[in-house]
Amino acid sequence: MVVYLDVLFGVNALMDYTTLLAAARLGGVSVKRRRLLGAAAVGGTYSAAAMLFPALALAPLRILSGIGLCAAAFAGQRAFARLCALYFVVAASFAGLAAALGAASGRQLLTGAGYYAAVPLRVLVLAAAAGYAVSGIFLRGDALHGPVRREVETLRICFGGKACELRVLHDTGNGLFEPVSGKPVVVMDRAAAVELLGEAGRPLRDGTMAASEALARLPPRLAGRFGLLPYRAVGTESGLLLYFRPDSVYRADGKPLDCVCAVGPDQIGQGAYDGLIGV
Repeated sequence: MVVYLDVLFGVNALMDYTTLLAAARLGGVSVKRRRLLGAAAVGGTYSAAAMLFPALALAPLRILSGIGLCAAAFAGQRAFARLCALYFVVAASFAGLAAALGAASGRQLLTGAGYYAAVPLRVLVLAAAAGYAVSGIFLRGDALHGPVRREVETLRICFGGKACELRVLHDTGNGLFEPVSGKPVVVMDRAAAVELLGEAGRPLRDGTMAASEALARLPPRLAGRFGLLPYRAVGTESGLLLYFRPDSVYRADGKPLDCVCAVGPDQIGQGAYDGLIGV
């Protein structure tokens, strides 16, 4: 079979972009498109190089190249390891379905260097769509919650000149509102809150400190932006959460969210997400 390097590059860059985008969506993170495009271009270049130098197509090097693509696309994300795992799951789904569809059509779709469009483009598109659907049945929105989709979105929270991106799960059990204003409450992972709050977060580093004591230890110039929020949870008859009024909160689409933020337990979501928000 005659293989054209430009076609090989283009097809694999397209499939790598699709795979990385699917991993990001399934992981509930927001990634800039230019990072995905850059990583996809690296993947296309690797496939072309592997055609010229077959040793690059050996399994260990293919795994390393996959990790490199994830680093190019997802470096800096809190759940980087999980995103890598999602990438490989989606990539395996795509490749398996592409091989099956290629065999059914009697044409070759996969080479040692990656995908090659030796079949009609609609077959390639069908393989990608089917792979996304199959992996999404189990992983969409939050890979740790099985087939039931629980939406995760990314918020950008700003406070005191600092900003962080927080992945929050839409939780039907979170009905918290600020008592005075009635604003909804975003419950943050304690570590994420401490990092965002800077000086104001120092009293929170001790996870055993009561919310009321942490409030009393805040610097006077910042204390007016904080308060105490009563709550109830499974296993807790009643309690208090320390909350604060952020400078701004934006959704992934750029729309502002008028809310307050509360400091939650040491870890929320076991790395799958970093906070909770009501539906």
